Amino acid sequence: MGTSTWTASRCVAAAVLLCTLSAAQAATVAISNAAFAATYVRDCRSSPLVTNPDRCEASPLPTAFDNTMRDTQEMMVLGGTVASVQTSLPHGIVAGEASRSYIDATGAAGELVLRQGAFSRSYSRVSGHSLGLQSFGYSGADESRTIQNVLTFDANVIPNAVLRTPGAGGNWLAPVVYMRTRVSVFSLLVDSFDYDPLIPIEVQNIGFKAQAAAAFGYRLEGEINTYEGIVASGHTTQLDFNVEAGRYYFVESYLGLWARFGGTLDSTHTFRSTLGAINDSGSFVADQGASFTAAAPLAEPLRLVASLTVPEPSTLAVAALGLALMGVAGRRRRG
Repeated sequence: MGTSTWTASRCVAAAVLLCTLSAAQAATVAISNAAFAATYVRDCRSSPLVTNPDRCEASPLPTAFDNTMRDTQEMMVLGGTVASVQTSLPHGIVAGEASRSYIDATGAAGELVLRQGAFSRSYSRVSGHSLGLQSFGYSGADESRTIQNVLTFDANVIPNAVLRTPGAGGNWLAPVVYMRTRVSVFSLLVDSFDYDPLIPIEVQNIGFKAQAAAAFGYRLEGEINTYEGIVASGHTTQLDFNVEAGRYYFVESYLGLWARFGGTLDSTHTFRSTLGAINDSGSFVADQGASFTAAAPLAEPLRLVASLTVPEPSTLAVAALGLALMGVAGRRRRG
């Protein structure tokens, strides 16, 4: 399939930029499934000569984020169930572990797996976002169902309950990690909805469901956010909702990780959303029975990729010098 420039607002001019979209970019896409993965890497020093970070929340006062972004990797797949990205910039790589984001919703109805790692250097800030959308038709009796969500991770420091707070000992330059999740369930009276790929997605607060709200029979069945309080691995949430025959249910699962100033947070093992029910003893039991039929991905999902890497100022200076010398040499040859 041919490609052309993706003109969404997130595709901006940069030192190095790759941004592609399928040739069908002008049209909306009817989707039942979708996946989004992204990593963002910042250099929090105002100059390569600065030893310690002096930006990116390096103090209790507001600190400038302008011109701190060094690497952006994004992938959105409309009509598909898998997306994966990772950084190649040293700012987001620690002991061979690269900051990365991965979503897999190829499993049974209501089963979504999100994997992420955020690995920062003493001078950098990294974040990652995974968002998966999976849907299923329901043909059974009206009943209550539950989506259980379990987040497991390893971290080199105790996670902050709030992102913009200092690290250990009240030190703003100490390593910090933070995470949040969101799971939403909405239903429609149709098996898909139109999504406009030229409208940028805001994964932290909106997700895919914002455009689904215009579809026939839209109903938000429930949502659970964890803005604060995730400080231990095994964090579990449950979202209860009712199902009825003839409706189509969409599960949207989101994971966001942040790490700065040497913090490392490995959740590649995983954030998992699972459909099931609460039994008579009050325990969750996974159940994707015959009444649930997961929507198949499109034969040719629409795949959008945005990649932006900004060289260090010193690299740009060397490149500029090289171009200048090439110009001098050219003039000499022409003379």
